[in-house]
Amino acid sequence: MAELKLQQSRLDGRYDIIECLGRGSYAEIYVAHDNAAPEGAPTTVVIKALNMFLQDTPDADLEHTLISNFQNEAVALDRVRHPNIISRLGHGTAIDLTGTTFHYIVLEYLSGGDMSALARQQALTIDKALFYLEQVCSGLAHAHKCGVIHRDIKPQNLLLTGDRHVVKIADFGVARLEATEGAITRVGTNIYSAPEHNPLVQTGQLDTGALLINKEHLTPAADIYSLAKTTYTLLAGQSPRRFAQHAIRELPESINNHYWSSSVRRVLEKATQTRPRERYQTVQEFWDEFAEAALPPTKALNDLKAEPRRKPSVDLAVEPDEFPKAAPQAHFVPVTSPAALAFAEAQRRPKIVVPVAEAQSKKKLGSRDQGVIDSGAQSSKMRKAASARRPVATQRKRAYIVAAVLIAAFTIMLLATHKYVTSHWNPFVNLPAMGELFVIGREGVTTTDVNLRSDASMANPPVGVAENGSRVKILSTTDNWYEVQVLQHGRPKASPFTSDRGWINKRFVRFD
Repeated sequence: MAELKLQQSRLDGRYDIIECLGRGSYAEIYVAHDNAAPEGAPTTVVIKALNMFLQDTPDADLEHTLISNFQNEAVALDRVRHPNIISRLGHGTAIDLTGTTFHYIVLEYLSGGDMSALARQQALTIDKALFYLEQVCSGLAHAHKCGVIHRDIKPQNLLLTGDRHVVKIADFGVARLEATEGAITRVGTNIYSAPEHNPLVQTGQLDTGALLINKEHLTPAADIYSLAKTTYTLLAGQSPRRFAQHAIRELPESINNHYWSSSVRRVLEKATQTRPRERYQTVQEFWDEFAEAALPPTKALNDLKAEPRRKPSVDLAVEPDEFPKAAPQAHFVPVTSPAALAFAEAQRRPKIVVPVAEAQSKKKLGSRDQGVIDSGAQSSKMRKAASARRPVATQRKRAYIVAAVLIAAFTIMLLATHKYVTSHWNPFVNLPAMGELFVIGREGVTTTDVNLRSDASMANPPVGVAENGSRVKILSTTDNWYEVQVLQHGRPKASPFTSDRGWINKRFVRFD
């Protein structure tokens, strides 16, 4: 297992990695601090990193598939922007501290945990379930209207805000963008996924209902099936494991005697039929039936001229008034392609490790499963077993390692010699016309508190501070600016997350 080395590091000069929340088959989830978050936007975000080397080195076909799925998730999230769907805030390609190239997307951080954890604590009342399911139906109906079928609706993918007042649909990694195109592939979680997600599903001798579903195109009815199974979990406080790949025909004893039990069971049974055409065909139809089934008993009206009851689906926020702001369009390429390798090589120099205190990096931001959006996250036992496996190095790999060590040692010797010569023996450094040419690599002291900028311009927001008396090293220079690395701060930093590298005006640096 080749896990990414991102702990206590700054990703792309912006995101300070705080903690790893979980790992799946080919993805790692981190919580991070966004140092360049727009004013008023949350500074805590989630980084979902695609690590194709988490299992073994993939072949070209697998790499193409993984990147296509990752790209698919970004495109799907951009298409279905909605208050009840998790927002994509950005994306990028970077390298970790060991030089591994990886792609990542930035998602909003939802600190309230997921609906699975909420239901495990205590089964939801019918009113509480209606409150959350209305939001889920609003987001899911909007996704279907945009031509996106989620294909992995389950309690673990329904995340809550910190106050637990808003629920959002997450993990569009296996979403289908066009319902009428392509073959149906096996995805999702067996307990919650519709039978058409599994073309190889075993059927009983008399269970002929699944024989024809593989010839049908995937429709929103697949998500409605999963939504009904999810509803069972919320109301029962347990997963519908005994109904995997089968319709829900009864409720647990604990909730079987409520006034709504029989009517709600009928709705869930219809929504989980084996044949997609026998289910509800739209989220609105499911919500109308479920909301009506959950109503308390009422007396019959004597007034025959009474207006027909308003359908609950009318109140679904399928088309919200405000959409989350769209992030720049994502585009990923294979990490072994020439373009990605060139990018990785160009990014090696500005890698910055942020000295985050160990206590702060381990600070709890909520329950350990909060914000985890990778549906394939391993259990702790599996992670320990996987981390114990050590790949067997081949002769060629050992030769490469030895060569790399020798080259690195030789490079360090050259750099040390260069620094000594330029610092202690340079006959031109004191000449007025030549001094500027040899300033790179010199060390100086700041004469006041000065902001570090991301570029040589006052228009750029500060990324850090070099306090008065800080010792800095000159990395590059322009007409009036130095790019510096703070070697020693004049006084303790106000925030451990700020950068120690940036641009400052030349007049604030004094050379010894």
